[in-house]
Amino acid sequence: MAEPNPRDGLTRLDNLITDNLHEYIDPIDRSSVIGWGLFFNVAHQVRAVLTLHQAGACGAASPNRRSALEYAITLRWCVDQGDRIGDIYNRKLRGDQIQLAKALKADGTKDRYRDAYEIMAQTVRTVSDTIAADPNEKLVKIDNLVKGYGLTREWSLYTVESRFTHPTPTGVQMFFKNDGEAIHVSQAPIHEEIVECRLYCLWILHIAMLAFNEVLTSKPWTPELERIANEYGFATALPQWQGPGDLRAQ
Repeated sequence: MAEPNPRDGLTRLDNLITDNLHEYIDPIDRSSVIGWGLFFNVAHQVRAVLTLHQAGACGAASPNRRSALEYAITLRWCVDQGDRIGDIYNRKLRGDQIQLAKALKADGTKDRYRDAYEIMAQTVRTVSDTIAADPNEKLVKIDNLVKGYGLTREWSLYTVESRFTHPTPTGVQMFFKNDGEAIHVSQAPIHEEIVECRLYCLWILHIAMLAFNEVLTSKPWTPELERIANEYGFATALPQWQGPGDLRAQ
């Protein structure tokens, strides 16, 4: 029997993302709203990977593949963390604003962007005064999430993609090779498709949709996600937290 075509699976997943999808979001559940943003980041990165694949530039898609993976893993955590992820993300925003404010002061542009600087300062004060530190703040870092969920395979993929996302010998050697007799250089990547792009996109999009389905009211995608998982050999259930304690209770 022939293997199912990833393109067909991608079409079926795309058909689930209907125009009325927002009707399945609970507006008073912050994990649902944040999950929306996390999921559509995955979908957006998948679109970028497929576009680069179509253009024959699969090697340039490593940052997109890595970003899609990171957002999908964070979406899984969002489902478990629940409403508290809103405060955790606001605390992260506080840290980001502090770093940006320091950068503006360091390069002497604080006064030029006075209004923006004051907004950042006010954000930092408001978050500091109203939101207590959370023991799960450390989970905004992807390596802590990967460890907590025991995602060995995902971490391997993330690490490999990082070697092409950042300047490394591995990335550099995509454009030359030594066969023992001479060094051969190329103006295009020696390996055109580092991973099977369509299959990777189908896998990561399915993972993200499996998680996002959990925060949609009535979980409308369940039957089709299960059928696709069985046909393509994907997981039918989300990875479970293996770290200490209950994420919602910590």
